[in-house]
Amino acid sequence: MIWYNLYNRFKRIKRVKEKTRRELENQIAELQKQNEILKSVLAFQSGDDKDESEKYANTILNNMGDAVFVKDNGSRLLLVNDAFCNLFDLPRTKIIGKTLAENVSPDERESFLRIDKQVLLDGIDNINEEPLTVEGGQRKIISTRKSRFIDEDGKKFLVGVIRDITERKKAEEDLRESEIQLRELNATKDKLFSIIAHDLRSPFNNILVLSDILKAQLSKSEDSDNQVYLGLIHSTAKNTLVLLENLLDWAKSQSGQISFKNEKISISSVINEILDLSRSIAQTKGISIKTNAKEEVEVNSDKKILKTVIRNLISNAIKYSRPGDEITISTVEEEDLVKIIISDSGVGMDEKTLENLFSITNNTPLPGTLNEKGSGFGLVLCKEFIEKLGGKIWVESEKGKGSDFIFTIPRN
Repeated sequence: MIWYNLYNRFKRIKRVKEKTRRELENQIAELQKQNEILKSVLAFQSGDDKDESEKYANTILNNMGDAVFVKDNGSRLLLVNDAFCNLFDLPRTKIIGKTLAENVSPDERESFLRIDKQVLLDGIDNINEEPLTVEGGQRKIISTRKSRFIDEDGKKFLVGVIRDITERKKAEEDLRESEIQLRELNATKDKLFSIIAHDLRSPFNNILVLSDILKAQLSKSEDSDNQVYLGLIHSTAKNTLVLLENLLDWAKSQSGQISFKNEKISISSVINEILDLSRSIAQTKGISIKTNAKEEVEVNSDKKILKTVIRNLISNAIKYSRPGDEITISTVEEEDLVKIIISDSGVGMDEKTLENLFSITNNTPLPGTLNEKGSGFGLVLCKEFIEKLGGKIWVESEKGKGSDFIFTIPRN
């Protein structure tokens, strides 16, 4: 768990560094852009050949992707690039010498001119996001950066860069709407899981208790058919309850609601607790379960999570074993970890099934030997939990000969 947390912290720091690096690159790019604009202004102002100077300035500005403009101290446009003309959907002849204030709404006009005057007065750069209504009534959202430039003669000019951010703003609005929908869906999901946890779990527990009572009574009779049917009711209810438990555990795991609490655990005692419940289901199918787990083997781990993993692996072994097959649970001690093996002599798996066994998207669970249905949640949950405990899980299997599900957990 410590390494897992450190890894997540490292990723967060790396993301922050990457964001900072991108911001610095953007700032450098903006400074370079401003430098090029100033070069073009100087060329435009100081050239002996007016046509050549204007041509040179336009060449510099037209190589910029954003709309660029230069205004005099009366907010009249002196120089614009092609991107500016495209943004306003106007030819240069209708732009140069004008403020374009007459082309926009009164509110937009007041904002443009007020900011122009302020920047020309105090020389403080202004960056502003604002609406823009262009020729034909089309409405856009723009980000404008305005700076003051003073030439050798003391004349003040306004240099600006405009970026059309309409699509970005639309994407942000779509994202906000998606987040609202996601919160609503999460609330619905939480309500559904609450129903599963409380309203559905209780009836299945009642079915299990009642079927246990009936089994005890029928054990004294010679009606073997009813005993079989009752065994099937019991195992079906138990399997469905396990599915509900897995669904709840998986949902909590995805939302970060499961907390891990390490304590000293005897592996054999955990296995025996699970077998008290699992043996009755195995007996219904005529399957025997034995354990070779050493009593002295202990680990420092989360007992509830470990029980969930072992319970699912035993349940999976029962599902794919045939009458007369045997399931064996054993432990192997290694230097700093414990290996737990759940072996069965059941139907086994081919290579294609093994490849997608722990995938929630590609795993298509096969029916059990008595046509038991499954969701595949159990094995996905096992992999997720074992990895969070700092271990690994894998499968060794041969079709027709059975499977060995093996996982490791650290001793401490």
